[in-house]
Amino acid sequence: MRRTAISAAALLALLPLAGCGSGDDEPDVPLSFISATYERTGSSYENRFLDRDATPALVADAIERERAAMDRIEDDGSVFLRYDDDIVAIAPFGSALAGSEIDVDDYRSGRSRYSAHVGHRWPAAQRDSGGDFRGGGPGSGK
Repeated sequence: MRRTAISAAALLALLPLAGCGSGDDEPDVPLSFISATYERTGSSYENRFLDRDATPALVADAIERERAAMDRIEDDGSVFLRYDDDIVAIAPFGSALAGSEIDVDDYRSGRSRYSAHVGHRWPAAQRDSGGDFRGGGPGSGK
């Protein structure tokens, strides 16, 4: 009986740590929602999806209703959603460009792939808070 009480106490002490994960409050991409809602076009290693009827802005709105992104950039008809470790890129699709192609990438490869659209605002590494600015200028380093 004493052994059970000690085990239960140890378990209760660890419970607050179980939900902490990485310790940040940044949102994760709602991949299960995207997978259940949109047609998969990529392999199991590629998270690519289609919505043949909704524009990128409408698709982005639906994804953000499920889980708000850290940031959103709209550029040239495409929408880019930034999450903690991922980027969701939603581009016009189809002959009339009335549909959307949805690409879920890890942050580093997505940032690299879409740098022309997001590089001016999002840091090269998702954990960087200062962006890509390295300082410099007159009097630096003195």
